[in-house]
Amino acid sequence: MQQRVMAVLAGVFYASVWVGVLPTEGADLFPPAPLPVDAPAVQDIVPRVQMVKTEEPPVIDGRLTESAWERAAVVTELTQAYPNEGTLPSARTEVRLLYDADYLYIGVRAFDAEPDLIIAKERQRDIQMDGDDTVAVALDPFHDRRRGYYFQVNPLGNRRDGLISSHVNIEEGVGTQTQFEWDGIWYADAQIDAQGWTAELAIPMKTLSFDPQQPTWGFNVERVIARKNEFIRWTAATRTKEVVVMGDAGNLEGLTGLKQGLGVDIVPYAKFTGKRETPGGNDKFPFELGGDVYYKVTPSVTAALTINTDFAETQVDDRRVNLTRFPLFFPEKRRFFLQDNNYFQFGGGAPAPLPFFSRRIGLSADRTPIDLLGGVKVTGQVGRINMGFLSIQADKTDGLNSKNLTVGRANVGFLDESSAGVIFTNGNPLQNIENRLGGADLTLKSSNFLGTSQVMELNAYYMQSDGGVGQSGNAFGGRLLYPNFTWDAGLTFGQSGSNFNPALGFILQPGTRDYSGWLGRSWRPAGVDSVRVGLYAEDKTTLDGRPITGALWLPELQVTSTLQDRVYLAPVVRREQYFEPFEIVPNVIIPPGDYTWLAYSLSLESAKTRAVAGSIEVECCAYLNGGQRVNLDTRLVWRPSAWFNLGAIYNQVRLDLPERKFTVHVGQLNLNMTLTRTLSWNLVGQYDNVSNEFGVNSRMRWAMQPGSDMFLVFNHNADTERGWHSRVSELIAKLVWTIRF
Repeated sequence: MQQRVMAVLAGVFYASVWVGVLPTEGADLFPPAPLPVDAPAVQDIVPRVQMVKTEEPPVIDGRLTESAWERAAVVTELTQAYPNEGTLPSARTEVRLLYDADYLYIGVRAFDAEPDLIIAKERQRDIQMDGDDTVAVALDPFHDRRRGYYFQVNPLGNRRDGLISSHVNIEEGVGTQTQFEWDGIWYADAQIDAQGWTAELAIPMKTLSFDPQQPTWGFNVERVIARKNEFIRWTAATRTKEVVVMGDAGNLEGLTGLKQGLGVDIVPYAKFTGKRETPGGNDKFPFELGGDVYYKVTPSVTAALTINTDFAETQVDDRRVNLTRFPLFFPEKRRFFLQDNNYFQFGGGAPAPLPFFSRRIGLSADRTPIDLLGGVKVTGQVGRINMGFLSIQADKTDGLNSKNLTVGRANVGFLDESSAGVIFTNGNPLQNIENRLGGADLTLKSSNFLGTSQVMELNAYYMQSDGGVGQSGNAFGGRLLYPNFTWDAGLTFGQSGSNFNPALGFILQPGTRDYSGWLGRSWRPAGVDSVRVGLYAEDKTTLDGRPITGALWLPELQVTSTLQDRVYLAPVVRREQYFEPFEIVPNVIIPPGDYTWLAYSLSLESAKTRAVAGSIEVECCAYLNGGQRVNLDTRLVWRPSAWFNLGAIYNQVRLDLPERKFTVHVGQLNLNMTLTRTLSWNLVGQYDNVSNEFGVNSRMRWAMQPGSDMFLVFNHNADTERGWHSRVSELIAKLVWTIRF
């Protein structure tokens, strides 16, 4: 195994040497696009704005007509980050800034000589707006250059927000992660006019955590002109970075006299449910009360108390069929656990193993809900120390006792963007035995590596779990990441002991070693946005070096058009070793053996600005020894107007094995209607032919005001194997209200 890993790393090295000696300017493999800026030197002077305090709060109607805006601090020096890094924008943007003791106010005038061509199709709160013209703001209230808050608005006044984490996002290849599941209370509106469009944002101090002794906040702003695929920023104006890279943020100075009132948010709920289970006609009509209380112990530390915690309005998971030997990972969507969950990130936010995964709380192994009686959570920052503590009491179920589940996390920042920390967990949510875990991690990060605008991050971690006598195990690993445009590269390693068990976390398989490495080189030829050539390798082995699974993509080729249509293709060498018979689908058994085959991967993706957008991914054709397999993943979205969009997802896996042929179908239909700016309806229908279940989730939301909502939810599951047989029907009405003091 070591020889194979060294061969992969040697291949990465020799490929980098080969690409590095390609002919340069005048005889390049790809002719350069006009005026590229490659790894510009970092400016010593950080952009600064002296904030202006207002005695007359502006009315948030999206019009910028109040006289207070005339006295505001103004930012106009925005630079194009994409597609032509470092050049002047094609349209002027003015950002005006005000504050008072209770709010931060942001006004934007986005000039556009062709206002009829402004793209604005999304009206539903928190929906992805990648295809729209938008303005986004990133705030770092602690000015620690690591984490913050994200606020985005489009020309229709639609809002999206998130929490900013400092760790590199491997999937997107950018220098940070943004958790869009977070919902904050804030206000925004926008208007399109003859000069372009305007937007106003009011962000309450009660929504933010901050240090009242720190008068300087990190700040960045980004405007997107969707039809031109143009990104314009105040700072971090490079293709490598995003607006949420807090290490490159400018400064808002003079923010003094801020207050949060009593710092108390009371969020009660009332819920009525009508539920029928068949066969048997077991009807239930419970009425429940509960809620959360949030208290700002200090402006930078928040304590939360939850009683009879409920998640009835949470969006349904996408249906998936597991054809692997490893568990599937489903993201957290429940609001209480998403609030400030960036304080619990560990080891750089790598996907696995995780010491703490909040979906282990309140969900059984088959993802059915477990009642939560109550709990407490404390998150925040004291000086350079970031901390998070969560303790939940889960109700008893058939076969499981009522139990307490606890996690604590702390880290201390040093240098500009680096940190070191510890974590502990206690409790086993799925078994009546004890489980404890402790760990430590280190992050070394620079958003301006070696004095350029390049990002570099190093993560290392160690964990030890204890599940009783003879059940102690450890896990350790690290990763080195260089997620930049011209060159992108990474190496990761992880090892989990045979008895390592993060009962409150997530792990694919204990007793394994995991390796991965990748290298990419990108160009900007004339006529297209970019071309990337690269390789990627991954390998999983047992602790004694026997292979389990692995793959090598060599070479990868991705071409992106100026409109952001993409094509990707690569040959893939895959290897799987089964030590015992594996039932990939019911009644289809793969016998033990070591299998290697060559497949081909093709992906086509259209630009999100199109009225009809989508993607198709195919991998085929060989599988195991002498078999055939075709993986098909298609996605389509139709956005005819801002009031309505329709989406469809279809996944197919066709297996042709010597023993048997089988085809897996998974389909999903999504209907989103925004009847008014405060009233929306989402309908999701899903089906797969392995479980033969058809599921419907209908959710109507009336956002009476930020933080206060009425939900009407209908869930239905039916067995379609022999006709149509309803299993569960559920109708839920829920009122949630936020009271702030």
